[in-house]
Amino acid sequence: MIGFLGAVLGQTANVLYEGSFYILLGFFVAGLLHEFLPTSLITRHLGQERPRSVLLAALFGAPIPLCSCGVLPAAAALRRKGASRSALMAFLISTPETGVDSVALTWGLLGPLMAVVRPLVAIATGIAAGLLGLFVRDDAGASESEPLAAACHAHDHAGEAAPGDASAPPWRTRLRAAIGYGFGSLLDEIAFWLVVGLALTGLLAGLLPNDFFSSVLGWDRGLLPMLAMAAASVPLYLCASASTPVAAALIAKGLSPGAALVFLLVGPATNAATVAVARPLLGPRRLRIYLLTILALSLAAGFALDLLAADTVRASTLGAGAAPDRGVFGFVKLLAAVSFTALLAWSFQRTRFREGRRDAAEQMRALRAALSGFEPRSLLRPPLLATLVALALAVVVPRMLLIVEPGQRGIVQRFGRVVASDLGPGLHLHWPAPLGRGVAVDVDWVRQLTVGFRGNPAAARVSAGDEAYYLTADENLIDIRSTVNYRVRDPARFALGVENADALIGALARGVLVRIATSRSIDAIYATGRLDVEKSWREALARAVDAAGIGVELLDARLLDVHAPESVHDAFRDVASAVEDREREIHDANGYGAERRNEGAGESATLVEAARAEATRVAKQAAGDAAAFAGLASVDAAQPAVTEQRLWLEALERALAAPRKFIHAAHGDVDLWSGNAPPGSLPPLALPAAPPPVPPATKEPATP
Repeated sequence: MIGFLGAVLGQTANVLYEGSFYILLGFFVAGLLHEFLPTSLITRHLGQERPRSVLLAALFGAPIPLCSCGVLPAAAALRRKGASRSALMAFLISTPETGVDSVALTWGLLGPLMAVVRPLVAIATGIAAGLLGLFVRDDAGASESEPLAAACHAHDHAGEAAPGDASAPPWRTRLRAAIGYGFGSLLDEIAFWLVVGLALTGLLAGLLPNDFFSSVLGWDRGLLPMLAMAAASVPLYLCASASTPVAAALIAKGLSPGAALVFLLVGPATNAATVAVARPLLGPRRLRIYLLTILALSLAAGFALDLLAADTVRASTLGAGAAPDRGVFGFVKLLAAVSFTALLAWSFQRTRFREGRRDAAEQMRALRAALSGFEPRSLLRPPLLATLVALALAVVVPRMLLIVEPGQRGIVQRFGRVVASDLGPGLHLHWPAPLGRGVAVDVDWVRQLTVGFRGNPAAARVSAGDEAYYLTADENLIDIRSTVNYRVRDPARFALGVENADALIGALARGVLVRIATSRSIDAIYATGRLDVEKSWREALARAVDAAGIGVELLDARLLDVHAPESVHDAFRDVASAVEDREREIHDANGYGAERRNEGAGESATLVEAARAEATRVAKQAAGDAAAFAGLASVDAAQPAVTEQRLWLEALERALAAPRKFIHAAHGDVDLWSGNAPPGSLPPLALPAAPPPVPPATKEPATP
């Protein structure tokens, strides 16, 4: 019970925080429009049954902040001043479905895309209904006194509903009047329904689990949720502003954005009180066109939104308030929430929400009157019965078909029991919900989960607040933003065994990172040991995911950003740069030392090997010379004279081999080897005598 109350109060406070600034801005602009947009400008252009009047009625009515009940006396007054019924149809549709206050609140809670689509569809619906009304004849005997009386009964401030008059008092007076209307009369008119919308938003947040509509009811998209929202919006009787936080809560619980758009468009313009008053004002034929046009264009716009931009709207809705605003804008939003709460209390003290309670009572009376006049037998009329059967088939048959595309596996349940868990691509039949259910799961698609930030990992990564911060072992804070990639391995366990696989894997990833961060210093995580941290985190996360048994396999996990909190990021970056520079210098020094050591070792080895080679050469040469001398010595010992003569001749031959030799004689020089001298002209060459043989050494007798 305490958890439920906490969820209700927390969601209500979050909506107040996120939407109060936009509500106050819308009230201020609405007051300006009320005061500075004269009634004559509107009535002057709405008097004829022509397309121009319809177009202007839709455009004039779109920004005026009138609720479903407040628009009735304004429309009656315009009709009394000569406005055509076709123009009134456009005015009755575009005015309650949108307004500057609801557009501003839609921007804050549902994102800019929905804030643009909502008024455009409202204006287009009003124009379409008005143009179709041009082709309808006025019903005979239609009385306008009844709608005027009903409108006056519905609201007692019809004069305030119409925009300001043609007189032009000083602008300061008109500005005060605009502020008084926006934060006084207009707030009193819709304060009750705003409180109802906030309370309903809190109840939805507390009662319904996440993805209730998509997982439990299977209302992620399609015709059935849109028809259900159209039917539910009629008795709720919420104005455009009050229905906006409810739509945001429904999208957060898994409802498709297209069905939420139907809820935003149909409810404010088709409640029972509006229909009861608009019937005599427009006539039965135009009323049917009025209701069918709203329903048809709302459904078409819902289908188009789901087809083209469902993920964008859902991301904007879920992203509102995901990361708390910091700085000036966060303070402004907090101040706006406090101010808006005070204005609501002030309005309650002044009026006790009398107008809202009277509107609710009028709505209940209209519903009772409609139900009392309903005859069940009318459903058996052939045209209506055929329409209901066709509608039932259009709703039921698509919910019996399961289309499994390539890369997917199909799961079929019957009364909650899994009867098939691995269906291949193709078309498969199953029992319609709630008796049966079919789910197609992508098994080839690599899913990516962001941890610590939101948005595209390749673009600007917006911090997710406290989710990105971790406490290190040396009691420092560090900002880590990471991604996890995984793929489905067991379709049945993935689709039915866990409510939100992304949330569970994100929690596991952050838990593992917490354990790793608390065991390392900030320097190790920030600079020197980042790769080791990433590897350890990836391996531990893979084990945790396998142990969880949710039917997925981890493919990769990366640390994209690792830095200190924003306030000290620059200082830590300088420290990390210095640490990296130190490590680089140490690495370069170690590399240079290793290079010089290797060069010295190489030069030393070269010198040693060269010395060894030289020693080997000298030793071998000496050994060869010694061997030659030993052989010569043995010959000399045997024939000393011959050996000495031979050695002397060889020495002389070597000495006289290279240069030319001449003998100088009295009759001229003669070449020794040319043989040009006549025989007998030279004396016989006297060769020098061979040196005497050296006697062998004798051993002297030892001295006594």
